[in-house]
Amino acid sequence: MGEHIPLQRNSAKASRICFDTDNPNDLISPCLCKGGSAYVHRKCLDDWRSVNKNGRAFNFCDVCQFEYVIEPVVDNPSSDKHRLLVFRLLVTRDMTLIVLLFQLIIVAMTFLLQAVDKKSNTIKDLYPNSMSSFGIYYLSSLILFLAFLGFLGLIGFCCGWMNDNNNTNRSNDTCPNCACYPYNCICLDCHGCDGPNNCGGGGGDGGGAALVVIVIILIFAAIGIVVGVILTAMIVSKIMKRHTNKLWLRQEAKKYVVTDFQGRMHELENMPAQRRIKVHVSTIHVQK
Repeated sequence: MGEHIPLQRNSAKASRICFDTDNPNDLISPCLCKGGSAYVHRKCLDDWRSVNKNGRAFNFCDVCQFEYVIEPVVDNPSSDKHRLLVFRLLVTRDMTLIVLLFQLIIVAMTFLLQAVDKKSNTIKDLYPNSMSSFGIYYLSSLILFLAFLGFLGLIGFCCGWMNDNNNTNRSNDTCPNCACYPYNCICLDCHGCDGPNNCGGGGGDGGGAALVVIVIILIFAAIGIVVGVILTAMIVSKIMKRHTNKLWLRQEAKKYVVTDFQGRMHELENMPAQRRIKVHVSTIHVQK
């Protein structure tokens, strides 16, 4: 990667990122790279500077490790306001897409429940007649979605608690063979547990089973609200932090441009080593 590829005398200049020979007037030579790596489209370089994971590529060349000479573009306050507006609109767009994705899942569940309950009207009979059909199944889908989320949250909490307990109290564990699976937390070999270990003794016609199921679903839905708030905050924070940095750096790349040394390579070659390290704009902090 760090080797310089010799450029033939009659070969066309190409961008080292997109390998395109079009728009030769947009090609710049921003660093000490020579040969086939000497040229790059300014737009390609700005895009690469804004999406690099560790952020180092904003100021440094990935090939020769030279720190770009960056010049801030002097523009009027209206341009800064426009950039900030674009940044906020892009962030709002991404947050809206996340919300729409969850809504799409719930609406799909709504039509599925409506199709399943079309003949029996079991779900519909649980609600007052004043509610619309779509509202009934949408609310039911939302409750089921939250209940499922709460169920997964409880499993995650249970498994996390068991793993922590086994790690901290392994020597005093009363049940060393406990195992936790995504669908169940079981005890493989717990000595001292009494009982016939069967499902005998059941009776009745199950008249209250529906009520019990509804209560359990509502309890899980209540837990799902808490889990959903925490999980949403974590996911949105992580995704938006990463995406926000990229969006902001994309705007910053237009504001702090890399100097073109095409035809002036001797200026870089004659630059002292310590000068090469020091020539840069102040570290760009991502603004939120």
